[in-house]
Amino acid sequence: MANPPVTFPALFTPANAVAFTNVDGTAENVSAIAPLPVTLPSPATLSGSVAAAGTVVSAGTGNFMGGAFQVTSAGTTCTITYEQSNDNINWATLPVISAAAANAAPATTSAAAGIYTYVSSAAFVRARVSTYTSGTVAVVLNQKQQVVPSSGLSLAAGTSGIGSVSVTGTATVSGTINPGIGFTDSTAALAAGASFTGTGRANSAAQYEFFTATAFADQPGTVFIDQSLDTGATYQPVASQAVTASSAANIVVRVSGAVGTTTLYRVRYVNGATLQTLFRLSSGYSAN
Repeated sequence: MANPPVTFPALFTPANAVAFTNVDGTAENVSAIAPLPVTLPSPATLSGSVAAAGTVVSAGTGNFMGGAFQVTSAGTTCTITYEQSNDNINWATLPVISAAAANAAPATTSAAAGIYTYVSSAAFVRARVSTYTSGTVAVVLNQKQQVVPSSGLSLAAGTSGIGSVSVTGTATVSGTINPGIGFTDSTAALAAGASFTGTGRANSAAQYEFFTATAFADQPGTVFIDQSLDTGATYQPVASQAVTASSAANIVVRVSGAVGTTTLYRVRYVNGATLQTLFRLSSGYSAN
């Protein structure tokens, strides 16, 4: 069976093609091989020079979002001020950044030759000699539609502000952050059934979270961690672990109690029934 013919309602009428004018004045219909030409404004460049205080260059921004002022001659001890305006009457400062300095901070004036980039949404921009001493000040202004967002933020070293930042406590840290501290408690072999008691160590730094102890012996024994809450008057064991002959044992406790000299931790070791010939005992505080 043949396909039925396709018909359209009377409301559908052919549409006229859009046309444009060629450079010779003739009309050209828009088509796939003759698309509508679009002419984008090219970068606008203008220059000016003065030998007195006053405006060097001034321009409407139009479709441009920024650009660069190039000071080709700065005169002698002259100050150039960069400004922006919407009504071309009342002017506000325009931040610029030196294109020659990698870490330059925004400024609103210059006194030396160079290229100074800017970004602005105002209708007009200008460079004006606000302080004149002698010589000629010459500036070339180039405007562009797409610009790098180079003004309004700088991470250059100095006192440039990036908002309000409040810091309490210690703001400057040198060396290792949250350092640990360790101790070699004993390397002297113990007699059969003898014990060693280490020095009480104060938890005097708030960043310490753990007290650890490591023991190695060629004979079996037991390693302990003791805690004192009364400046060492009395100790209570808070952790212990058996040590197998010719092997190491490591125990860790989370630090608790008041930070200061009243809270002490120490390592203690009790040897078994056999004389040692090798013994190593160490301890320390750590942040993690």
